[in-house]
Amino acid sequence: MKPPLRLQGIHNGRDDKPYRPSDALLAAANAALHLQTPLLLAGEPGCGKTDFAWYAARALAQAIGEPEAAKAKPLECYIHSDTGAADLLYHYDAMARFAEAHVQEAESRHKDPRHYIELEPLGVALMSTQRRVLLIDEIDKAPRDLSNDLLREMDQGHFVIPEIPRSLTEPFPDPNEKTIPLRRDMKREPVPKPLVIVTSNAERQLPEAFLRRCVYFFIKFPAHQALVQILEDRLLKPDPPHDYRPVVAMDLSKRKQILESGALLAEGLRESSARLSKRPGTAELIGWLRTLLDLGSQSEHDQLLTLAEARRQNHKVEWKHLPGLHCLVKLKEDLLQLGYLKA
Repeated sequence: MKPPLRLQGIHNGRDDKPYRPSDALLAAANAALHLQTPLLLAGEPGCGKTDFAWYAARALAQAIGEPEAAKAKPLECYIHSDTGAADLLYHYDAMARFAEAHVQEAESRHKDPRHYIELEPLGVALMSTQRRVLLIDEIDKAPRDLSNDLLREMDQGHFVIPEIPRSLTEPFPDPNEKTIPLRRDMKREPVPKPLVIVTSNAERQLPEAFLRRCVYFFIKFPAHQALVQILEDRLLKPDPPHDYRPVVAMDLSKRKQILESGALLAEGLRESSARLSKRPGTAELIGWLRTLLDLGSQSEHDQLLTLAEARRQNHKVEWKHLPGLHCLVKLKEDLLQLGYLKA
């Protein structure tokens, strides 16, 4: 009897840099994988919710034993305010069929609607004979009914393409996924369900029926050492190839010093004593420090280190003098609070 599949180890995220999930996040993901239910990830924007889908795709491919697992990618569904459940399952290009119906060369082609149907990521994930990872990003942007409308298809692995007549029964491969035959009644083969990773920025409450069927995990802002490790993974060495070089050349130890100091200061900005309406997230911190490392002057680097030392000594930090503050603080009222702007 085979042991259950598990996501484990360190794999690259979307930016091909190491993604290091916490033990708690891995436990939640493995529970969703084992129970065959969606994994609902919440957290601040930029905390790594979307990137985890790339990690999961590569970890799952390795667990299954797929070749080139390091290059695996999730199927991706990006949600808009008018997205419906059918939009995630398949696309029917009625306009192309109508246009070709008036072209003599396409006389026979337009009679079969399957030439104009392609499965969308959710449809591919449900019908694939290999277990896949599906990302449904920012579901809280969608109409409220979308999450509940997806439950039946995800639970049963079955959906109908009404544009295909019942009389068309012979196999017809999907243009994107050649191994998946298009038919009116799409039914999943007897294989485990895909691992569906749903992200939410908590802009609104999701329906209880949907929440009940999910494993839920909130990604917290990382602790100091974990944050420094994230920064070192992404910024310790410049990404080749570059057509420029940093304004100030520095060795590895100096880069580490700036990254550790930047993490310390970002944590200070996030503390309740700063009273920011929008606290900087991990993605903003990475962008801020990348800018300082590549474009910052020696005086800006020195100022960063001086402010970090003030925080280590529990002295008052003059946040308005923080180099690159505009990369971290995005609201006028927060800049006023920090003294960067005057009322």
